[in-house]
Amino acid sequence: MEYSKINSLWKREAWYFDEKDKKDKSKQNGRQSFIVGDYAREEFGNIKTWDVCEKIDGTNIRIFYKDGKVIFGGRTKDAQLPCHLLEYLQRHFIPDVLSLAFPTNENRLPPNVILFGEGYGPKIQAAGGNYRKDPGFILFDVFIGGFWLKHDDLREISQRLEIPMVPHIGRMTTEEVVEFVKSKPLSRCSMNPQMMEGVVCRPSPPMLFRNGENILMKLKCKEF
Repeated sequence: MEYSKINSLWKREAWYFDEKDKKDKSKQNGRQSFIVGDYAREEFGNIKTWDVCEKIDGTNIRIFYKDGKVIFGGRTKDAQLPCHLLEYLQRHFIPDVLSLAFPTNENRLPPNVILFGEGYGPKIQAAGGNYRKDPGFILFDVFIGGFWLKHDDLREISQRLEIPMVPHIGRMTTEEVVEFVKSKPLSRCSMNPQMMEGVVCRPSPPMLFRNGENILMKLKCKEF
């Protein structure tokens, strides 16, 4: 199971250019500019309030806990994990630890769980070394037994596993989200001060697209 695609709030210009011009940055000016007011997904226009969390500049990680075994993966099945990050994951997320966080059910069977998070730290994206001194995993979602956990339940899981959770910024209207990102705030989980990469927002209360995927949207500070 892959994580739901996260669209930007608005569509982009995304005009076409010749293959030979791809490396010429001067010819790409404006190519990715937002078409302000033209939502990337029509559902976004109907959402009055968003739950806003910090977007971390890292690499997407999935941790599968199934039948008492632990499997690590990236955003897709073909994604390759950095070796130093994989070593951290293998040390921290052992079956004994996960069995304590997710105890067996009434049939004495362990639940099937997917932890979604961001691998971050040194040598993971340009900003990685500012977040922390060593590689780590920061949690942003959990899928268990066919359900997505609520925010308070996510916090409980992060405490059980002794891992951080992406900072929750608060509830905002679309206009407030845009103004917040435009202000270029500092990251709330960075060891060294640096501009927040952006935000990831979900409707409050949570909603799904017709295909069952979470409705999510993102905005990056550098895009303003």
